[in-house]
Amino acid sequence: MLIYIIAIYLVITFLLTAIGIEKYSEGLKIFITSLLLTPLVGLLLMLRQRRRSSRISYYYCEECDYIFPVKMSHCPICAEQHKKIKLTKYTSPNDVTKSIKTLKVA
Repeated sequence: MLIYIIAIYLVITFLLTAIGIEKYSEGLKIFITSLLLTPLVGLLLMLRQRRRSSRISYYYCEECDYIFPVKMSHCPICAEQHKKIKLTKYTSPNDVTKSIKTLKVA
């Protein structure tokens, strides 16, 4: 009977680990937590990780109307034309497209 309980415990731990790797890339942390504590704590850890997803900031150049999804201080497209234009930070590209009609993403 104890063998069946241990087998079920390990199967649940491996399932949580597989889900953690696929969706949250936190498989090792979830595996160790589930194995040493309980799979219930591993499940709570996995559900808590969902809320801590990272936000992407967008940087907009008003001169050439490009949006960059990586952090830059000045526009590289305008820099090729020897202009030093400072980029404006936005949390969503939708905020930028409300003010302009076309969207060009670099």
